[in-house]
Amino acid sequence: MLDSRISDSSSDSDSSVPYELQSHNVTTADNETSQNDNEIIALSTAISNSDTSSNYPLKQFAADEDDETQLNTDNDENDAEEEDTRESWRYPRRNIYRVLITFFAFVLMGMNDAATGAVLLAMEGWYHKSYTTISLCLLGPALGYMSAAFLNSLLHGFLGRQLVGVLSIGFFAAGYALICWAPPFPLLVIGFVLVGLGSGTMDATFNVYIVTLRNENELMGILHACYGVGAIISPLVATAMISAGIQWSYFYFVLLGVSVVAGLAVLIVFHGETAQKYQLENPPQVGADGKSSSRLSEALKNKYTLIVSLFLFCYMGAEVGVGSWTVAFMVRYKHGDESKMGGVASGFWAGLTAGRVVLGFVTGRIGENTMVTVYLLLAIVFQCVYWLSPTIVGSAIGAALVGVCYGPLFPTAVLTLSRILPSRLHVASVGFASSFGGAGSAVFPFITGAIAESRGTWVLQPIVIALILAMLLLWIYIPTIETSRIRDKVFYFFFRRQANSIMQH
Repeated sequence: MLDSRISDSSSDSDSSVPYELQSHNVTTADNETSQNDNEIIALSTAISNSDTSSNYPLKQFAADEDDETQLNTDNDENDAEEEDTRESWRYPRRNIYRVLITFFAFVLMGMNDAATGAVLLAMEGWYHKSYTTISLCLLGPALGYMSAAFLNSLLHGFLGRQLVGVLSIGFFAAGYALICWAPPFPLLVIGFVLVGLGSGTMDATFNVYIVTLRNENELMGILHACYGVGAIISPLVATAMISAGIQWSYFYFVLLGVSVVAGLAVLIVFHGETAQKYQLENPPQVGADGKSSSRLSEALKNKYTLIVSLFLFCYMGAEVGVGSWTVAFMVRYKHGDESKMGGVASGFWAGLTAGRVVLGFVTGRIGENTMVTVYLLLAIVFQCVYWLSPTIVGSAIGAALVGVCYGPLFPTAVLTLSRILPSRLHVASVGFASSFGGAGSAVFPFITGAIAESRGTWVLQPIVIALILAMLLLWIYIPTIETSRIRDKVFYFFFRRQANSIMQH
């Protein structure tokens, strides 16, 4: 899409001004503003004629602002009226309760994701299993997440938002009902598969609901901060119970109780969100042949759905990898006291929560594309502090700062995708990306456990750094949605010499 627009821009330019004249103007014009404009036009022409794919970043930041604005034309046309008519979190009044219950559901999700890491060592001793085998409890949810990725759009069409929300929490409850009794190991893994299915379905349901409201930036930040609140609470409570001699699996009775309350609340406050209403608000897209196409199929044909899905896959792998293995890393590699290392894990989740509340406002003011790039670079620095600090206190501070940098990444990626794509694809696209990303929270912690079996828990750190680098690369391919375009200007400044070289050839 971006390539074609640049080609169009260069074609229009060629029709009125010869390429040689453009090049001449770039090098000889007295007016600096005119020089920059002509340089960008010439650069766009050269890039469109280049047959190499390695210059994608140049293609993005060399495009002028009019071309970049056209990137979201379809979405703007579809949503221009919706922007003025969307409901707010305060009106109608029922939305206040719906938003609050959505926040509460994400507290449950945060408690769930952080619990596994807190009880991992106790599970290892209980079942007398190796790192690799125990890590199946981290891999199990991946199957549930991936199933949810392909089922979310279909479930919303058949059940509506109310029943899908209840069903997602029902999957949590069913999984906890198995886990809390410390069943035979195969049943334990099945319990975690059900939990993963619940997480993947809940992610799609409530993320998309928040996107449909006004002030979605602030609401999305608070929503995912609630996830962090749950993740802070979970390791503290779980490690305290284990230190007091309480069987590790009994902590899942707590989660079972929370899930029952959340499920009943969703059933009550989302009354009226039926399948018929969903189908009316999201009619099927009819093609030229008169046949309606699947929304999931349409979403998966869009490259930005796939790019954001891979971004979230790496992100969730890094986030839950750190959260799940922090206690084991601090005990086995840093020789910390197991009864106190739950506080380090909670510090990571506390940093993540603070990042989502505070940095969410900074991200919106400065620019999403720019600030996510900054957060990822800082995350690499603080991950090294967490890994290489000679003291436990230093590692704990590094872990907390990594959490701060991680905080805005997930909600910003979801919001960016929702702005790039038309509203009719939000459930399918955002739902798929969220659920597919959630699979990363199972796959990479499992890989970490499998390698740690022979190499030690230190392998967590290089794996996480590699994931951050992958996110940084993927984020370059996300089109610019911010008005400041600071990242584009910085890239163009540093790559100006390469750009000039391309034009000369």
